[in-house]
Amino acid sequence: MTYKNPLVAKKHPHAHYGDPFVFRYQGLYYLFVSTPRHESHIRCYKSRDLVNWDYVGKAAEEPLLTAAYAPEIIYAYNKFYLVTSPDGNGHYIYTSLKPEGPYTRLTTNLGSMIDGSFFVGSDAKLHLLRADHHGIALLDVSEEGKLTNRRNLDTYLNAWTEGPGLFYKDGYYYLTYCGNNLISKGYRIACAVSKRFDRDFKASPSNPLIISTMAGYTAFGHNSNVLGPDLDSWYSVYHVHEAIDTGFKPRRFFVDRLNIAGRLVHLGISDFELNVPKRPAFETFDPLKDFLLVDGLLFSKTETDTRFTFETSFCGVNTSLLIGTEDSDVRYVVNFGAHELIITETTNNLVSTRRLALPFDFSYDHTVRIVNCDTCAELLIDNAPITSLPVVRNVKIGFKNYGTLKYTALSKYAGGSSNLDYPTVIPGILDVTMIKRVSDLTLCPLDEIYEKRLKEDKYTYIAGEKGKYGLFIYAKISDEVTLAINNKIVTLTKTASEYDYTSYYLGDYELDTKGTIVIKLIAGEVIYKFINVSKYVPLAIQNNFSHHKHQLAPNLETDSYYLDKEMMGSFDASVTFKLEALNPYDVFGIILNSHQYSNKYFQARYPLLGYLVGFEGPLLIVDRFNYGKERIYDRPFEINAGVIYTLRATFNNGLFNVYVNDTLYISTTVSDVAALGGIGLYTSLGTNVKFGPLHNLKKT
Repeated sequence: MTYKNPLVAKKHPHAHYGDPFVFRYQGLYYLFVSTPRHESHIRCYKSRDLVNWDYVGKAAEEPLLTAAYAPEIIYAYNKFYLVTSPDGNGHYIYTSLKPEGPYTRLTTNLGSMIDGSFFVGSDAKLHLLRADHHGIALLDVSEEGKLTNRRNLDTYLNAWTEGPGLFYKDGYYYLTYCGNNLISKGYRIACAVSKRFDRDFKASPSNPLIISTMAGYTAFGHNSNVLGPDLDSWYSVYHVHEAIDTGFKPRRFFVDRLNIAGRLVHLGISDFELNVPKRPAFETFDPLKDFLLVDGLLFSKTETDTRFTFETSFCGVNTSLLIGTEDSDVRYVVNFGAHELIITETTNNLVSTRRLALPFDFSYDHTVRIVNCDTCAELLIDNAPITSLPVVRNVKIGFKNYGTLKYTALSKYAGGSSNLDYPTVIPGILDVTMIKRVSDLTLCPLDEIYEKRLKEDKYTYIAGEKGKYGLFIYAKISDEVTLAINNKIVTLTKTASEYDYTSYYLGDYELDTKGTIVIKLIAGEVIYKFINVSKYVPLAIQNNFSHHKHQLAPNLETDSYYLDKEMMGSFDASVTFKLEALNPYDVFGIILNSHQYSNKYFQARYPLLGYLVGFEGPLLIVDRFNYGKERIYDRPFEINAGVIYTLRATFNNGLFNVYVNDTLYISTTVSDVAALGGIGLYTSLGTNVKFGPLHNLKKT
């Protein structure tokens, strides 16, 4: 069975699905969306597969809920909590005994901006993330709904930042967030990663995670992230705008698979047919019927795979999970007692016991998940990591002294091993976890992204349309390397750099809508982390310069951009210029690798991706554009008013060379994720500079 984005519920094909939030509970998915201004209730939908959605009903209803922004729910303190900010005027918290409601209001207006999102930690405490002018804020939430202990997370999109969502997977906490204006084409999603849920977040190198400013679907944003039916994959659910003559269609939503490789997080946007998410190898809503009863113990009928994820929901103090039987070389029992977790391990008839505090009350329902990988295993309760476990192989799983058993499932995947069974959506990143299990890879200690030595690798992909694509490999290489990529021979020369890893341009390739990309080492050495596949599409020309006597003059009342439509993978551009007056705050120069430009509605300054090579006051500069601007390199350089200069900038395989009047002044490198882009010109508002003819802006 297949599906195609964007999605809507069957009963409400023309409804608004802004700010979609999906919550997984006992094998089912619950969707909540923002309420339009003419409604005063919160709609709830339900699905088994993340794709086909049925309307459940009104989760909450009262006049206060008119235009309720971004409702989200969670299970905490043995009940369900819902948070929303009606019309953006502060948060209210509601509670219910069922995920679909009905919800009853618990609090008065709590303030705290908009876009509240819940998270439960390993201590069973509830936390709230929310939007803020300077990133995402995190607060503690009591059972009564009181907010305390605010701290700010270093997650900022250079202007208004909103739509947070936090989840845990395999030792890392992943925080997604979006900005800056929901009707801007540059509305985008980013991701930051940490080993802690409450601090030390660092942006994923592939940011922005989701952005598209081209024609068609755009303004991707305000996502939620949820575990897939196979118990290993994670999916991002996010809304989109589609422009029409009268404005925009009602927002619909996309469901796309998140690709996670340590601190590297990436996603391919799909608006074409994909297979529905895979299901677990075994699942039941009635374990008493589908397990075997043996001497008072309840056991699975089949063994696990070598690696597996097991999930079960139950209530009952002193329920024990039996992982393995008496004939297993390694087995263990997990007892969920009153305030205590007891783990009894037996290895080759040697028995050991661990006791841990248990903050979750198992006289109520809770979901337990065991993730058993090749080299490590972990216990989670309600998606929160609790403790490590022994690694077992090919065992049966059972229950002892069990209470009420509910949804139970067993998957053959664990620790991201499902990556090997899904084609990668391109344009997008092909990372090494898509061809090898993480146990067969090396986690680079510098950036905590997986790497491997190249011999011959084959990546399976799927695309919306066939055409020409540019490939970039993020690698460290020997001085000279020869590769064969889909039988095309490519030679690379190592870029002299302070960075170990550099993005190298592998050239252009005609790719079909489905297929494989085969990369083979012919000579030299290559250790790499991923390949970025970028599609050739004409860029939208942007030009708010005025033309006079073969010269370009900027608009002195705003930032000025000239952006060419041609895309390329390496760059050589030059332009003549004359500065009419000196100002220490003037910024101007050549743009290289420009893409994802958005020029409408409020958003961060410098609304594009790429690089600026030019001048800022008395400095010759190389800056990075990422819906903001940050310095890569600068050096003093004196410019005289009224004098004509020639500025030339080259950028290839991570290396910038900057020339003024044919003299090399800057040679510096970056270690960024590379993509196809264009060239252009930029001046900051008020900069009184004139550029020479555009036909002299050379391109290679």
